[in-house]
Amino acid sequence: MGKSPATTGAISELRVSVDLLAKGYDVFRALSPSCTCDLAIIKDGKLFRIEVRTTHMRLDGTPTRNHGDKTKADIWAWVSSEGIIYEPNLP
Repeated sequence: MGKSPATTGAISELRVSVDLLAKGYDVFRALSPSCTCDLAIIKDGKLFRIEVRTTHMRLDGTPTRNHGDKTKADIWAWVSSEGIIYEPNLP
């Protein structure tokens, strides 16, 4: 049996959180699914909002993108089986 979309999304958020923690960011996760971003990070005293999306990679190596309406993200984290792409690049 496959994972539900909510479980897949939670796994992606956790993958991004671990990646950001390993890169030295302070990471905070939203408590409500209706928040305007999935994660918040602090680096050098600056706050950035991150939206995490699970995606598939196209043949040219770019992620399929669906930005949606609810976000106020500063950075998008596109998560696929190949890895994580941040747009724009992390500060």
